[in-house]
Amino acid sequence: MQKQAIIHFLYAGALGDALGVPVEFRRRDTYHVDTMTGYGTWEQPGTWSDDTSMTLALVDNLTADADNDALFKKFVAYMQDGAYTPFGHLFDIGNTCAKAIRTYAKGGTEPTQCGDPSEFANGNGAVMRLAPLAITLLNEDDPAVRFAQYRDYTSFTHRHPRAILGTALYLEALRHLLQGANLTEALNRAHAFAAQLPGQYQKELKAYHRIFDPQFARIPRAGIESSGYVVDTLEAAFWCALNARSWRDGVLTAANLGSDADTVASITATILAAARPADQFPDDWQSALKNSAMLARYFAPFAEKYQATA
Repeated sequence: MQKQAIIHFLYAGALGDALGVPVEFRRRDTYHVDTMTGYGTWEQPGTWSDDTSMTLALVDNLTADADNDALFKKFVAYMQDGAYTPFGHLFDIGNTCAKAIRTYAKGGTEPTQCGDPSEFANGNGAVMRLAPLAITLLNEDDPAVRFAQYRDYTSFTHRHPRAILGTALYLEALRHLLQGANLTEALNRAHAFAAQLPGQYQKELKAYHRIFDPQFARIPRAGIESSGYVVDTLEAAFWCALNARSWRDGVLTAANLGSDADTVASITATILAAARPADQFPDDWQSALKNSAMLARYFAPFAEKYQATA
């Protein structure tokens, strides 16, 4: 991948995130988004949330070839000092991610053991921040190496096998899209990858079975949930992407589903940027997004570093 293509891929998630922030937690069909706005739920002027901030921390860490402890220190700086936020202050972080960061900050816990292993902690707080791994692992042919990274990076905050599997399915699909597969092919290959994983992960495949149904895209909108549960989030994002007429159309569909609108829109935007790389982002969305210069400061060196291997 060329440097600009990597930046385009990463920037998509931030735009989707910012589109959904003003309507996060709102009930479906009580509002309608048709462009980038601001304020709303969080009273923020057109900006991104924890999804993008934690992604920026990961991008920064990967660019520096830093270790897991260094990444967690970046997460701590985000939660305590507003690092990686557009205005220097945190306004939103998920409970499971916050718990993991506090666990690390107390000391004595290895990073991959900080995540909550509970079945009731299967939120989307890992998948929302891990898209950069689809770039760094794009040409990694060993599935065991890829899965080890999916598992470890997810386990920083979410250690249940269902959340880990969700990350693996998402990142494998992104990886195949970036290699030129269409969305149906990418999903099928992600499913085949998951079917070869150890038993505790294969058992969780049933939770995601609808995504791989050939008729999945035909499910009516009313049958798609858009909560922060990782299965709901991935179903919603892939459903929006499968039915999208364009990048813009798919991301707007996602933001208008309600509930966890910012994360669903961010993940949908990322999937569609990989699936439809020629689609351009709306100029008015880009001009409305606050502090794009910060995104560029992190995305550009990452893209420079990985363009030769992606």
